[in-house]
Amino acid sequence: MDSFGFVAILIGASLLSFLFSWMQHRAYSRTVRDVAQANDHPGVIVASGRGKGMLRGCVVVLAVDAANRRVLDARSMTGSTVLARFHSTPVLLGPLRSAPERAVSRWMTEAVQHAAQQCHDTRRTRAAGRHQPVRIAA
Repeated sequence: MDSFGFVAILIGASLLSFLFSWMQHRAYSRTVRDVAQANDHPGVIVASGRGKGMLRGCVVVLAVDAANRRVLDARSMTGSTVLARFHSTPVLLGPLRSAPERAVSRWMTEAVQHAAQQCHDTRRTRAAGRHQPVRIAA
């Protein structure tokens, strides 16, 4: 193979990788927006977390009722490629405290713990009066 062919394949692979990464980012943004719109009630916090390993990882998006700390909606994306997509995860619904124990993988456990910490920090910020709610435009 000549050097031009190698460079063309390298550029094509880089563009393909960028395209898939961009599509996955859009899927994440769409999922966060969908969860936020579906759970647009006072006292509901939308949080996300990630757990990552060498080859695999997991991202979760949770809608949590801040008053009773229950997970109302849960979506997760688990996989090792940019082709992974979000799916509803009913196993995480219920008390936030025990959600990491109900996770189906160690990466999901780490992601749920990260999201739970984000919920805790958001509740603390709101209690201190430093948070202004943000409305998501449709």
